[in-house]
Amino acid sequence: MLSNKTPRLVIIISNGPLMIGKQELLAGRPAINIPLATPPIPLAAIATTIATGVNLTIHGIVTSASVDCVSHQVRDTVASDRKFQAFWTKSGLNISLINWPATEGDSDVSNVDCDDAFEKAKEFQCSDIVGIVLPINILDKSSPEKVRLQQAELEAYLSSLTSETQVLLVYRRTDEKGNILKTFNTLGTTLLVEGSDYESSFATFIEVIGGTIYLLAGIPCPVGVQLPKWSFMERFSQNETRSFPHNPSKDEVDWFQICKDATASENKQGIAVLTQRFTTLMSVSFKNRLWNKLAFSSECLIQLRGKPLECWLQILALHQLGNQEALGNVIEKLEEKFPKKFITSIARSLLLYKVKPDEALELLKDIDPTKIAVFHTLGIFGRMCLIVGLEEKGIEAIELAIKKRTVIPADRAQLANYFAKRDEFEKALKTLARVGIGGEISWQELRLRTLVALQLTDQAKQVASNIIKIKPTHAEAIRVLG
Repeated sequence: MLSNKTPRLVIIISNGPLMIGKQELLAGRPAINIPLATPPIPLAAIATTIATGVNLTIHGIVTSASVDCVSHQVRDTVASDRKFQAFWTKSGLNISLINWPATEGDSDVSNVDCDDAFEKAKEFQCSDIVGIVLPINILDKSSPEKVRLQQAELEAYLSSLTSETQVLLVYRRTDEKGNILKTFNTLGTTLLVEGSDYESSFATFIEVIGGTIYLLAGIPCPVGVQLPKWSFMERFSQNETRSFPHNPSKDEVDWFQICKDATASENKQGIAVLTQRFTTLMSVSFKNRLWNKLAFSSECLIQLRGKPLECWLQILALHQLGNQEALGNVIEKLEEKFPKKFITSIARSLLLYKVKPDEALELLKDIDPTKIAVFHTLGIFGRMCLIVGLEEKGIEAIELAIKKRTVIPADRAQLANYFAKRDEFEKALKTLARVGIGGEISWQELRLRTLVALQLTDQAKQVASNIIKIKPTHAEAIRVLG
């Protein structure tokens, strides 16, 4: 006789679409749909980020394959490659996974690889938690008809569960016709949580999904994992003191040496895996402004292929870190490799704008921002132009960086400060966006000055409260708070 028991939580993750548009009902159950903020990352990185609740620069899993640090041969990623605990670690629960990467050798969980994942999942109805990863062949072009068929398969499986089973889906979003969305935040999450209702067009960081799983599963969430702040999750909140994660570890692999060896031996398969790894790490490090990690991942990519993008991002990282000695060395190498490119002139200006501003101006004055091929260069180019007196060019470059989504807070702050000095406070606030709500104290002071000038009292008080925590005697903050 079959049991009526179904899992307390089902997690389904895909790098492709699972449904048409935003579904208000899925398998007859109310659905909560939320976009996810993440740069494009491989499926193994998506699954492990969700399993751990931390950034891939922390958990270390990027692709389903890795280059072994001893044999230098390509192999499958295994559990020991993961540097942060997963939600199943020491949970004591019966957790069944299907097609989940980086689980081989993990004694806390069982994983099976299967093409017909939904049919296989029905065998695990007595498990506490079921996790399914649905790989989509990126060469198999998506179409609305394929998405409809995928949704039908999904709903058929979900219909085998009771309403007591919480469901969490992560997938690639589509429009109401089933076409993949051409948007910055391509991933979304859908939750089926009994008795809950919520709607949001604001994206949440993908790492928050890891914290959501801890709450839905009733597993104590460790320090370092961000918890969701959605109102419908309040009833799942955990009041006990959060413990430290089990045995987190640093990545001790000498990846740069592995990259050098792969290049020297012309290991094409290894080079391909390493290139995907460090391209992804470079992208995520830039997005999260992890300058040390950005410098390292860029250096590895320079070793593997040496394109202008990674050369520039290494320079950007070193500039943000204030490492002038290393900056000078890499700029010399850039000049040897790409002597006539715009990025080379812009890089050289970083060494001149303080001591020889006239020479920096000569390097920058004939560069058209719209002709710059490496978009990540635009922000610093704009900052340098503002400093050396090419104001119109500087404004155009930073505004273009904002449009291209390659702007960093330092770019926004410098342009906003330029506007504020000219009493153009509305432009300053628009340029700042969220810069100055926290972060560097000078950015907070700029935001406070702008809000005060615009008589936005409530917002000014919030910023002043943050400043007082850092500078208790800050005169303007005290005045704003009364």
